[in-house]
Amino acid sequence: MAEIPKTRIAVSDVEQKRLRDFVRQAQWMNGRIAGARVARPEDASALAGLLAHETIGPRIYTMPNPINTETMTVFIEDHLTQRERGEGILFASFNGAQEATAYFDVELWPQWSMAKFGGAVKAERQGRGFGGACGLAAVEWCFDQLGVSRICETTARDNDRSIRLLTRLGFRQMGEVISQRPDGSTRPSIYWEMERQDRYVARKHAQSDDARHDTNRASPNFT
Repeated sequence: MAEIPKTRIAVSDVEQKRLRDFVRQAQWMNGRIAGARVARPEDASALAGLLAHETIGPRIYTMPNPINTETMTVFIEDHLTQRERGEGILFASFNGAQEATAYFDVELWPQWSMAKFGGAVKAERQGRGFGGACGLAAVEWCFDQLGVSRICETTARDNDRSIRLLTRLGFRQMGEVISQRPDGSTRPSIYWEMERQDRYVARKHAQSDDARHDTNRASPNFT
């Protein structure tokens, strides 16, 4: 997706190295989602179980097709390579039965201090506030732990849950881009950005009852 990010403000070599080193060394997501850790090849079957659901994986344009243990092994190994370069990381969380309950896919452009995250939660947990908490956890990880200056996102035009949640989190729409799937096909997507200072403003808004209600009820697949 060469069209993103739209905002490209160069940062120092020192800051680029800091961001890369943080990603290379990260093991746990920490924060709101307890137990979310870097995904490993042995997690491929559990992640396939999460993402193969018709309401999750097939709607996420970054997912391979078909979704199975073999393709998810490749997906995870690719993200481990991204992590070695300091340009991306894949987290997953699990329940007591070792079923994957959520995943978080973070892409990083260190030269611009910009991140993009994707993710989804187990179908049975959607509509219970878990998806909203995961979205908030990803934003907090990118800003408060990784320490990027901006986050960008893309959503399908008809993904009302993600659109509602990103709006409540403080993201601003900035037109559209063309998103490309792993198979080479494309789709138009709404493009969003949020600066770190925007997050602190949105955090104050989130203290209102209305903002808490909408954020906690949304359970999107970030696509």
